[in-house]
Formats: sequence, structure tokens, C-alpha cells
Amino acid sequence: MRISEGNLIQQCYCDYLETLLERIFSEVATETVCKRVHEHILFRNLFLHRMSVDGGFHARVLSVILQQPDDSQVLMDLLAVLGQTDVGALSVEEWLKREYASAAAEKNGTRMIVVAALLRSYVSGTNQVAEIIASVGDFHPLSWWQLETRRIMVAEIANPGMYFDVDIRPFWHEYPLDRYVAVSAGVPALSSQEICECVVCIAGTWFSSLTRAEMITWLNMPQPTLSEWDALCAPLLKCKTPDAALSTANWLYASGNDNPAMNLYANITLAFPGTPAEISSFESMGTILRKLGDFDNAFEAYKNAFIASRCAGGYKKASGLKNLCDVGEDLGEDMSDYYMRIAGIASMLPMSEKLRLYLDLATSCRRRHAYEEEYRHIEHVLDAENGVEDLMFAAMSRLLEMNSFLSADGKLDVFSLAAKDEEAESTTAVVRGISSYFGFDPCCALEWYGRAGSLDISSLEFVAAMAAGTHAEKYAMTSAQRTVVLAARGAPIMDIVHELNSAITDAWKDNGDISVVIEQIIPHLSSNNLDIILAEMTTRSTRDDERAIVCSAASQALLSVGRVNEARSMLRIALRSNSGREMRANLFADLGWLEYEIGQYQEAAAAYDAALKINSLFPAAWAGRARVLACMGEYDEAFAASCYAVTQNPSSVLYQHLREALGVVSSSPVDPRIDLMFILPESGYLQAAAAEYTVRKTGACPPMIWDVSKIEDVIPMRF
Repeated sequence: MRISEGNLIQQCYCDYLETLLERIFSEVATETVCKRVHEHILFRNLFLHRMSVDGGFHARVLSVILQQPDDSQVLMDLLAVLGQTDVGALSVEEWLKREYASAAAEKNGTRMIVVAALLRSYVSGTNQVAEIIASVGDFHPLSWWQLETRRIMVAEIANPGMYFDVDIRPFWHEYPLDRYVAVSAGVPALSSQEICECVVCIAGTWFSSLTRAEMITWLNMPQPTLSEWDALCAPLLKCKTPDAALSTANWLYASGNDNPAMNLYANITLAFPGTPAEISSFESMGTILRKLGDFDNAFEAYKNAFIASRCAGGYKKASGLKNLCDVGEDLGEDMSDYYMRIAGIASMLPMSEKLRLYLDLATSCRRRHAYEEEYRHIEHVLDAENGVEDLMFAAMSRLLEMNSFLSADGKLDVFSLAAKDEEAESTTAVVRGISSYFGFDPCCALEWYGRAGSLDISSLEFVAAMAAGTHAEKYAMTSAQRTVVLAARGAPIMDIVHELNSAITDAWKDNGDISVVIEQIIPHLSSNNLDIILAEMTTRSTRDDERAIVCSAASQALLSVGRVNEARSMLRIALRSNSGREMRANLFADLGWLEYEIGQYQEAAAAYDAALKINSLFPAAWAGRARVLACMGEYDEAFAASCYAVTQNPSSVLYQHLREALGVVSSSPVDPRIDLMFILPESGYLQAAAAEYTVRKTGACPPMIWDVSKIEDVIPMRF
């Protein structure tokens, strides 16, 4: 899980893991100990993720830290030290590579394991740290711990789906209260990223001191309420300058938290009168009110901003009049006199401010589809002499876009251009909705999705509504979604079964993924109810192929949430049905993969052999057999199996990697553990194998070793 693009958080994380490992490696690495370590790292990783994407959670945690003198002082000291440092920070990747090289040179095996885990996670873009650490010295493979991770998350976290797609990041960059901490530490000039790194670093240390139950309570925290936001923001209004309050209000506004943003903007106008913050706060209040359709109060807010800006220069005065024009037209007023006053002010402005004003006017025209007026404003920008480069570029880009909608006789196709602009606005709304959802704010996500207009986003809306816990039934458009609503409500089990059967039938007819239908309801079911539903699914049809397909889909869904035993049982039931040869071969291959994932290699090999007896031209089964045999150290047989896989599917890059690597290892094995990383085509494994081969060979590891991308690059490092 990529927590941050700065090295302070990773430094703290590495030190923390090193401390854990030094204690654990001094003991016998029993399964109980490994599970405890795995859970601790997992929960802390989830915490760091949420601290880095959820502004409400970030503010709440930071407020708690500020109320604890020791933690607060450490944070202030860290910020002060950073403010005095004049050396640019390394990127995460560069810093980790350097740390691994240092650990190798010092022969510090513990730190090598920790940094290698972080590097493998970084290279692959996934969160494998907890699994890698837990699997060290344990007989369970990494994949078993990955299934355990998913099982724990589904069992303990209220909305685990928010944690899964970790590449999505919110669109705002400065979190609530961060600027306040920097001001308090006397380093207000630090960048938002630097402040955030320090905050999350100290917060991670604080979180590590909690009990397991306390950790889960914090991870399941809902978004702050309006009254809680008011309490969190109260200290900001006591600062000497409005910067901290304004940055927090801007985050609240940008993230869609309109009501707390309105309250804070209003308080800023009272606490910091006569400052630029007063003007921008009134303007932001007007923008929010206009968006909500409260045009009368929006006009009043813009009027107050205009009055406050009379001594702030010509550009601010003209901009204030423009805002009044926008909302006045919403009210149906004739604003021609205002536009004349804007033109008079524009004629006296410096060139850069004049062009910026014309672009502001063009943007306003675009929003109300007044394209002829927009065109004129853009031409004003392009006709200017000695124009500002970035403003000229923006104007030219928009002009070229508008010109692409000119008809043969040179007239603008207003309807097509309006449709294009509306589509762009809808796309932006969807992107912001997705960012809000994965920023742990499903209520804001619903608001953004509601602005998307005609785009088909019903599935996104439903997921957000379920996470928000508000009237999800009105967003349930399919049988699958209605099943989830029933399960979440705790409806009678047979009602859930009836709706689930309808959902499975609908997916069957549409060639949809039945496993997704089943997976959605599992987190909402007790173990007893899940057993009842699985039993009902095995008897829903007397047609053998249908029963096998449904049971196989159920197995995939159960495996995806870490329910290994139930997944195996469903596959066994599917195999007992009298299905066709192709279906049975697929079922045995699925069983082989399941056993491989949990480290039962003998059983996995037997399952793949059964699949190949039915269909000897099954490339996935041959590749699976090659993996299993490689894990068992039977390299010659594994190489032969990989050759069959490539012969039957020569376009597969993964199969080609297996064959090439197994050919090298089978002829000259070096170390079973490192050779396996070299063989398996998972992201990050090849780089880790290259590093460990190099350390084994020379006792050192230059940072560039982690940049290898091909098998032939690694071969010289093995000997």
C-alpha cells in the first residue's frame, strides 16, 4: 500500500517493523506469534492508508495527538527539525534502495527483510508488507497470509472495499488542521506534503500503542459530524493569522463537505475581518450557496465579498462584480450595468490581471453555455500584445476546442459543444465521487455522483449508498443489489435466498460474473446464515452444469474474502455433480489454484493432474502444475510442464517467464528460497531475487540491482 511519496513515514514504518522483528526472531516463530505480528502490521498499514486519504479521519487523529502533551511535543519537534533542514528528501524508491544496500553492507538480516518487504510492495504497487513479514520463518507461504489479510479485513472492517483499491487518491492536497500544526511549531512555510508526512509519522507511532480492539474501533470511525467539525476547527480561529483556518475550510469545500465548510468560512469572516481571507471566504460561501440553489443568500455573500474587496485592487473589484453578475443572472436580473462597470475596470488593469479577468468571464459564459460571449472574451485574450504565456495557452486550447465544433458555414454548433461540456463535467463529477468514496466519505461521493447527470453510474451510487448507510434501497436497481440490501438489513434468510437466486439467474442470462453477485453479500451474513445460503445454492438446480457453475462461482467469492474451507467445500460439491468434461477440468484447475494459494502443494499437484487427465491441452493447468512443482523443488518436471503451457499458449508472457526461469534453475539450482522468487512471475519477485542473489554472491547490493526487469539481467548475479 503506497502510503506517501515521502521518506519520513517509511522511515518510521521501517524502524517499527525492525523492532517487531528483533523481538519475534528471538522467539520460536509459532503460527500464533506470526498471526499476531501480521495483524498488528496489517492494522497499522490500514491506519496509515486512511490517514493519507481521509481528511476527516486525519483531522480527528491529529486533534487527539495535540491533546496529548508528549505526542504533541514530538510532532512539534519533528516539524521544527524539518523546517531547519535544507537538504531535499529522497524519493521513497531511492531511499529504500539505499537502505537495503546499507543493511546488506552491515549484514543486518532483520533490516534487509524489512526493507526488502517494503521494496517488493513498492515495485508491485500492492500492500504485501504484512504478508512478507509474517511468512518469514513460517511454513505458510505469502499467498496464505494474503488470504488471511482479506479474511481479517472483511471480518473486522466496516467498509473493507474502501481499502482495496489503494491506487485511487483524493483530489485535494492539504489536510485539515495540518497548517495549524505547522503554525504552532513555528514553521508555516513548510509544504503541505512535508507537514502531512510528519503528522502521519507521529500518528502511526501513536496508533501502534493501542490495543487490538482500540485499533479496530479507530479504523471503523465514521466521518466527523457537523458539530464535531465545529469543535475540531475551533482552535484555528484563535490563531494570529487566518492561514490555518482558510486551508482547512478550502479542504472542506474541495472535498464536498459543504455544511462544515460554510460554518468555517462564516467564522473566518468574523474572526479575521479586513483580511484577504475575509474576501475569499465570502466568495466561497457564495459559490456553495449558488451550487445549493440558494441564489438570494449567494447574492448577499458575493455582495459582502465585493464590499470587502473595494480596497483590494481593481482585479478583485472586477472579479467581485463578475460573481454578482453570475448569481444575478441566476435570479433573472438584468446585469448589463454591472458588465459595463467590469469593462471600465478592465481597461485600467495591468495586462496580466486584465487577461485573467477575461478568462474568468469566459469560464462563467461557458458554464451557462453562452458560447458567443465566451468566444469574444477568449479573442480579447489572444489579441493582447505581450500576453502572459500560461493564460494565452489556456485561451488558445479552449479556442481550438470550440473551433472543432464549427459547421461548414463557420457557425458554432452550440448543441454539440454544450453536450461535450456537460459530458466533461459529468466525468469530472464521477472522478471526484470515486475520490471521495476512497477518501472514506461515501456521503460526499453520493453528492458528486448525483451531479454526473446522464452517465450510467448506478453501481457506483449503490456501493456509496451502502457504505454511507442511508437509504441504499432506492439505489438498488438489480436483483444482486436488492440481495445486498436484504442481507445488510438482516432480513429473513429465505427472503435473501429468493432474491439471491433471482440475481444469479439474471447474471446467468447476461453472461455476467456470478461470483461477484455472491461476494457482495458475504460481509453482511453471519456464519450460520452463510452456511444456509451455501446449502440452498447447491440445490437450486437439478441441471448438473448449472449447479457446478454456481458452486464454482461461490467458491471464487469465498476465496476472495479469505474463506478457504468453505471455498474448498463448494468446489468439492461442484465436482460431485455430473458436469461435462470441460467444466470438470476447470473445476479441478480451480481446486489446484486454491490448494496452491494456501501452500498445500501435494494436493494442488494432484488437482492439476486430474484436470490434465481430462484435458491435456489445458495451458492454465500446465502452468499451475509448473508453479506447484517449482514450490516443491522438482524443477525438471516443472520445466517440462511450463514448456507444455507455452506450446499451447505462446502469447502468455507469464508462461514464457516460467519456462525461461525454470530452464535456468533446473540446470543449476542455487538456493531454493531465492530460486523460487526468480521463477514465479509475480511483480516484485524478480527484483527481490536479483538483490538476494547479489548479496549471497558478493555480500553487497548496489541500489540499481532493484531496477532489473528481465531474466537475462539476473542470470549473472546467480554465480
